[in-house]
Amino acid sequence: MTITPIRLGDALRGEGDREVRTVLADDRRKLVLIALREGAVLAAHHAIHPITIHCLEGQGELRVGEEVFPMSPGVVVPLDAHVVHEVEGKPALVLLVTMFRDKK
Repeated sequence: MTITPIRLGDALRGEGDREVRTVLADDRRKLVLIALREGAVLAAHHAIHPITIHCLEGQGELRVGEEVFPMSPGVVVPLDAHVVHEVEGKPALVLLVTMFRDKK
């Protein structure tokens, strides 16, 4: 088994108002680092697998239907597969999204 640490701080390039970078993808999981700057919005979408959305930096909002969840460092929100959600930086935030894939 090979273990390779992931340096999240090195993954973002500081480009534009929105960055989405996959930092790990394998058979069982996918980790995506998302930066929303200057009030950027990640429009309503859903994942085909269960996910967690973990706020690493900044402030923002996660919207699921009519519910609004404030996002700040240390907040983790688990979502089931196919739950439509939207995220907005208020004014900016960095998220780590973990997708849990079915075992093959």
